[in-house]
Amino acid sequence: MKFLITGGAGFIGKWVVEKLPSDAEIVIVDSLDAQVHGSSIDFEPELKSRAKCIKADIQNIELYTDLIEGTDVVIHLASQTGTGQSMYEMSRYIQQNVNGTAKLLELVSKLKRKPHRMILSSSRAVYGDGAYTDGQKILYSCKRRLEDLQNGVWEVCNDQNNILKSLPMHEDHLTNPTSVYGLTKLWQEQLMQNYCESQSIDLVSLRFQNVYGPKQELSNPYTGIIGIFTNAIAQGNSLELFEDGLVTRDFVFVGDVADAVVECALYQAPLSSTINVGMGQAVTLIDVVETISEIVGKPANYTISGRFRVGDVRHAIADMSHYEALLGSWSPTSLKDGLVQYLEWYLDQKPVSHETLQASFQEMERTGLLLSKQG
Repeated sequence: MKFLITGGAGFIGKWVVEKLPSDAEIVIVDSLDAQVHGSSIDFEPELKSRAKCIKADIQNIELYTDLIEGTDVVIHLASQTGTGQSMYEMSRYIQQNVNGTAKLLELVSKLKRKPHRMILSSSRAVYGDGAYTDGQKILYSCKRRLEDLQNGVWEVCNDQNNILKSLPMHEDHLTNPTSVYGLTKLWQEQLMQNYCESQSIDLVSLRFQNVYGPKQELSNPYTGIIGIFTNAIAQGNSLELFEDGLVTRDFVFVGDVADAVVECALYQAPLSSTINVGMGQAVTLIDVVETISEIVGKPANYTISGRFRVGDVRHAIADMSHYEALLGSWSPTSLKDGLVQYLEWYLDQKPVSHETLQASFQEMERTGLLLSKQG
């Protein structure tokens, strides 16, 4: 089989390449964006020995039609991924994520033989704040109001100011992104669905939760909160937790994510589905910090600041029942086991300076996206 992987030199892409069959023909298209790849100006030797590597912006992908001809499965990973950054670099995210996807589809339309399947790396960000319940019915379009956040009301409430209960994100839930990044991922889904249905191409949209693990670029302050926390604790730096520290996220190990991608890529029967990929367990930021502290063997010097990022959701957890119904049982790596593997890798990397993270905070402050509660 022949695979085209856009963004194949990135965090998830490297793992996918490792896990594809050894006899697979692989073509990677990646721009090696400095924010994602640091100072790298060329593909890593491991990738070059395994795949045909093309350094190019996805918006110029039509220049490489001959190399991509004959592709059986397209795995579309290329994306700008910083939720906070997307709120003030809107055109960049729209160009790369939306226009880049359109350019990919235009290329596919010109191929003599179309791929039989396309896989999109989407995001839980398409759900926005997700679905809630008041104990009687499911409620959508529940958003945290700016005035509530400024007053330190962190949970989603109804009109009577009663706290609502967050529900696990299910593929049938309505989508309502709260960030530009989330909007672009939803537009990617819609573009690809529209095209693939018209061409009878099997489309799988995988909505990833918070992916972490070895090979994630440490110097990118806009993604990878696990890396930010680990870096601070390992170096003995102070660490800020937003809101009250009880924000919850579903952290899924990158090896599990890559397994899900490869399983979908090799699946023999049609799938044509949108599928969540998460650990299926929500943990608070405080729990994450304390777990990392235990594994590192150093105390976590953290403060709960009461600051908040505009566009952040309060709770996120994947409902994995649809995945299991389609693909079988899901046995993800536990957070602790995943963090142990992450730390083993991290200790061989060059630490990132504390100033790198602070620079991103300052940029969000300047653009009015990182605010403090009043009083």
